[in-house]
Amino acid sequence: MNKSRILINSAPIDSPTRNASREELNPAVSNRRWQIIRLYLTAILLLSSMFTVYVWQSTKMVEVKLRIKSVEKDITSLENANADLRAEISKLQSLTRIETVAKTELGMVEPARLVYITMPEKWNKKP
Repeated sequence: MNKSRILINSAPIDSPTRNASREELNPAVSNRRWQIIRLYLTAILLLSSMFTVYVWQSTKMVEVKLRIKSVEKDITSLENANADLRAEISKLQSLTRIETVAKTELGMVEPARLVYITMPEKWNKKP
């Protein structure tokens, strides 16, 4: 009742070995995998370039805003300086100041009497 078994050690024909890579087994799967990898790399590249452009634009906007504030500050200070100069011009052009300077610094005096001189008619004619 003991049956003996015979074991035959034979290697199967065209069976994949452990060292065989998956690409050798199915080239269609390999091509699809490379397409997916290229797609992901392209997406990553696009996203990173978009992020870089966004950051660059943000920094440029901040730089422009700072320049605008600086120019506005310069405009304000120049407007204040202009207002001060206009006030000084008005003060220097006042008739009372001119009279005071004429009397004190130049030694001029007011005339005691006014004399009117009539001019000859030939001087009044226009050429």
